Amino acid sequence: MSALKIVRLIALAVAVIGAFVAIPEAALIMAVVGLVMGVMGDMADNSNRTYMMVFAVTLATVSGAAGPLPVIGGPVSDIMANMSTIMNAAALGIILNAMKDRVME
Repeated sequence: MSALKIVRLIALAVAVIGAFVAIPEAALIMAVVGLVMGVMGDMADNSNRTYMMVFAVTLATVSGAAGPLPVIGGPVSDIMANMSTIMNAAALGIILNAMKDRVME
C-alpha cells in the first residue's frame, strides 16, 4: 500500500469519525491531511489536476444537500462538509505544487 493511499484512508477516517465525534482541532487535522494529500498526489497530468479542482468545488457546493433527509441527512451532510474541507486543502496543495513547478521551469 502506497503512502498516498494511507493518507487518503486517514482523510476518509477523519471525515467520517469527525461527523460523529468531536475531535479537538479537527479543522487543523483536516487541513494538514488535505495539504499532504494534495502535495503527494499524482498530478503530473493536467487532467488529474483539473479533476481534483472540479471535485473540490463541486463537493463544497453540494455538501449540505442531504441535510433535509430524515435520520441520515445530518450525518451525511457532516461527512460531506468534512470531506469538502479536506479536498479544499488538497486543492490548495495542488495549486502550490503547480506554482512551484512553474517557478522551477
